[in-house]
Amino acid sequence: MRKVYLAAILAVAFGPLPALAQQSGAMYEGQLNQLDTSKDGAVSKAEYQSFMNGAFAKLDKNSNGSLDKSEVNGVLTSQQFGTLDKNSDGKVSKKEFMTQVMSDFASADHNGDGTLK
Repeated sequence: MRKVYLAAILAVAFGPLPALAQQSGAMYEGQLNQLDTSKDGAVSKAEYQSFMNGAFAKLDKNSNGSLDKSEVNGVLTSQQFGTLDKNSDGKVSKKEFMTQVMSDFASADHNGDGTLK
């Protein structure tokens, strides 16, 4: 389930992904290259966090610091939205969002070196 969030956020940032990438959560080399602002061949936790902060801002169309279902319609399913909305208040705060995506980063960092390659 977590990989779906990554694919959805990448779709917002880079445009629609092919269906296979959305299902697997895989990132293409070109996407990693765009997140790799230091151009060292890996996406660091800091680079990923910076990117996801920008993705949140892009999704937060009314700039109120939280996401409602209308802002993520077509990006997240109702079930995904509900999973992100930890306190069930009908919106996803930036803290809820960032907690999830950084957890996704940790899960994707299979060797625990703090980078994605």
